[in-house]
Amino acid sequence: MRMRCQADEADMIDAFYTYLIAADTPVLDIAFHFDATCTDEKEFSHMLLKELEETIYIWNNSQKDKNIEYVPINWKPDFSIESSKNPAALFVQNFNRLSVELDLQQELYAVAVFRGQPNKNFISWLDQALRSEINQRVRFLISDTVTEPVYLAAAKKFGELLLTIPIDLDMPKAMEQIAAMGDPKDPATIYRPVLMKMMNAMNAKKEMEAEQHAMECVDIATANLSKDPYWITQIILVYIAIGNDKIRYRKKKETLAYANKAVDAAIAAQEYFDNKVAAGLLGQALMFRATVYFVQKQFNESYSDYNLAFVIFREQSNGPLAVEASRMAARSAFKSGYRVNAIRILAEGARVGRLMDPEMARGSSFAGLLELLLPTPHEPYITYEEIEETAESIYGDEWKKLVYNWRKVPKGKTEPVPETEMSGL
Repeated sequence: MRMRCQADEADMIDAFYTYLIAADTPVLDIAFHFDATCTDEKEFSHMLLKELEETIYIWNNSQKDKNIEYVPINWKPDFSIESSKNPAALFVQNFNRLSVELDLQQELYAVAVFRGQPNKNFISWLDQALRSEINQRVRFLISDTVTEPVYLAAAKKFGELLLTIPIDLDMPKAMEQIAAMGDPKDPATIYRPVLMKMMNAMNAKKEMEAEQHAMECVDIATANLSKDPYWITQIILVYIAIGNDKIRYRKKKETLAYANKAVDAAIAAQEYFDNKVAAGLLGQALMFRATVYFVQKQFNESYSDYNLAFVIFREQSNGPLAVEASRMAARSAFKSGYRVNAIRILAEGARVGRLMDPEMARGSSFAGLLELLLPTPHEPYITYEEIEETAESIYGDEWKKLVYNWRKVPKGKTEPVPETEMSGL
């Protein structure tokens, strides 16, 4: 049985596998999980039987809850029936015998759930298993996705022997329903599903619907602001989210308008929170608006916002965001022709690197900051020796090589987010 689902439903399929073996599930079929990955077809049957033998041993010897009816399972794997022609037959015949030992009632099955990583070896093993006369009271269970159907060829080849069950869980709707769970008198219970609807609309590229739900979120948060000041963080979050969504549709004025609203809300937060919390919110909002300005080539404005965000994050000892704000402020200043301003803020950003844990610094855009700083006449603001000392403490002796190659993607890694996107967030 091949369950075919959408990519965002894979976790729910895994949850269903767990549900099958739960003690309190109403499902009466007897399911066994197999986690082994097939690297060798002959060895794979042995691995599966060892897993199965361990599961049976645990059932027979562990202490049970008083509500669980205990019936011992008198089964042991028989390795003498191994076939040189069909390596999958060893497991199939042993599992068939187990289904007989379980003495299942009519319409109930012994289910082998294969959770290991699918690959060519497993597909070949499964091909042979389907030729091995699987008992009528046995079911093998595998899962597949619509976008990457690993078992499509096998399903076509074996027809009714490999039954495909299409799964349509409508996960966005399910998440909205989950979000709505809770005390109906709690405003957060009303707010969460609306926020989820906004996010689902964004993912589905439904612009107007996303904006409608965003404004509903803002209305709910504003109505509850006098009772709980933390609602203002949600207002800022929603304005940033909907502004970011408008970038997709190249609506510059609306994007900037929402960025301004986010900054205004963050400024208003100073009325409700202490300086540190309010400053953190303002720093995030400024980073978003600065990136909007940068994308729209309004470099004077982006420099101003990035510069202020840098001051905020440096004071809060938030090294990674301070470094990124410094780097982007400098890029904005360079593009505006303010070379001295650019070098000065890069020098200040470089000194932040001395305060960061090396691992944290390596995970930030500090190398990108140094790449901008090194070719400049930076001596009036920071010496080469100071840069070198900081860089060596983070990257080691060959720090220059790493700095000048920081944009290159190591093998097996994904491409970095383009700087024209919301890199500050």
